[in-house]
Amino acid sequence: MLRKSLLISLGFLVLVPGMAPAKPVTGFADLHNHMFAEYAFGGAWLHGTVEGEAAKALASCDSEDDFFGIRGDHARVRIPFLSRFIGRTEGSSGDTGSHPEKRSGYPDFKGFPRWDSIAHQQVWGGHLKAAHERGLNLLVVSLVNFEPLCELMPPENRKTDDCSDQKAITLQIDAAERFQQAHPWFQIARTPKEARTAIERGKLAVILSIEASHVFGDRDWKMEFNRMSERGVTTLQLAHQWDNRFAGVSLHNKIFRVFAWLRDFKAHGRWWQILTPDRFGFQYDHDPESGVERNRKGLTAEGRALVLEMMKRGMPIDLAHLSETTIRDIRALSPAGHPYPMYVSHGHFRSAMDDGKFSRFEKSSPEWVLDAIRDSGGVFGLRTGPEKTKTLPGSPVPNDCQGSTKSFAQAYQFGRKRNLNIAFGSDLNGFIQQTRPRFGNHLETCGAESDPTQRARQQKAQVRPLHSRFDESGFGDISQLPDLLQDAENAGLDGSGLRQSAEDYLEMWEKAVKLAQDFH
Repeated sequence: MLRKSLLISLGFLVLVPGMAPAKPVTGFADLHNHMFAEYAFGGAWLHGTVEGEAAKALASCDSEDDFFGIRGDHARVRIPFLSRFIGRTEGSSGDTGSHPEKRSGYPDFKGFPRWDSIAHQQVWGGHLKAAHERGLNLLVVSLVNFEPLCELMPPENRKTDDCSDQKAITLQIDAAERFQQAHPWFQIARTPKEARTAIERGKLAVILSIEASHVFGDRDWKMEFNRMSERGVTTLQLAHQWDNRFAGVSLHNKIFRVFAWLRDFKAHGRWWQILTPDRFGFQYDHDPESGVERNRKGLTAEGRALVLEMMKRGMPIDLAHLSETTIRDIRALSPAGHPYPMYVSHGHFRSAMDDGKFSRFEKSSPEWVLDAIRDSGGVFGLRTGPEKTKTLPGSPVPNDCQGSTKSFAQAYQFGRKRNLNIAFGSDLNGFIQQTRPRFGNHLETCGAESDPTQRARQQKAQVRPLHSRFDESGFGDISQLPDLLQDAENAGLDGSGLRQSAEDYLEMWEKAVKLAQDFH
């Protein structure tokens, strides 16, 4: 049945006279994808390209580092030995530092793309098209940068001397426009109507977003905001890895406190001026009852003005990486009785996680945030990472392979129990590992938590393999996103909510556009 077009008015729903009902679009959505990250961090981090034939775009990477780990053409930083360890995780030595032979690419893809890739291309155009042909119909491309990482890269490896977020973001928009010109199935959408039309015509609807710590730099933010909007950016995160002029961020990896300390040292030049807790990068409190560290900083005056400007333009508000204080401040800006659409482009459900880092730091979303997103008509982009999850009572999916699709299924079902609309939040090319494989090298499957022979026998008996690269390499590139969904469904997951997530995102965006009139 065709859905009726509705307008929220005076606290209840009223049919809009004369407006043709919109036909729901099909397909699933990925709300956080760094497709053009090869242009971030001075162009010195990521190996491989989006464009070109696979033989060149995904060519094997066999360069070695010198004794200090800084030689080579990518993924090397100027701090001795750090490159060798920065990408390591349980079951993998990572793909940074020295990785000869281990990271072979085209044509066998044994080295990359793989679940543990954080420095090799995961969104090659050919792989993206394959994902689109199998159901990916909406993609939020996050234009990303982190200036301190760029500054740590060897100058001889950078493709630009300008490490600013503004430069990196501009280069990525340029790349997106070039890709659109070369690929008719790829359509950057500036409005919900454009996105709907693109999907109805068989195209991939692409939404441009921004994820950066120094977003808009130190310039007039309104001028920079207008410039980005004119180039097609229709959503963004107020802050990323550290507090900025707009908002406080959620706490997680302590390395970013070090980066913040170095930033302040560079700005002030006197180490004794930045030793107080409030100057050491963050202002945070430790909640003795929950054990969670929370950032006290919320929206600044400029941040409040930026959020209101986004609301005036009908831009959905992305809460990813923001402190709980900031989220409360944003929620308070909604008109009475009409919560403005908020979403999380990539995140975790705190109560569903079985990993200490998610219970200690506020980057994972507590249940009150999930309820606020649901009540606003928002969507949650669920991370496709290798994290451990709790077993949902009554789940049809056995939680016997931690970090695999079975763990993802537990978290997904937790969110659906709260009537939350959920999409994927892959964070591909985003400096983070992905869903582990269930077959292959026993050290990397299922979190390496049980006897490999017994575990492999158990997994093969319970859920059949897909007979694709996904079985042994895990979620390594965008073409395997449909595999992840199919594997979870084979295990017993009802994935119908995910399969309609493109429509969920568009309905959220349309609600934001309708409510924008309340801010004029």
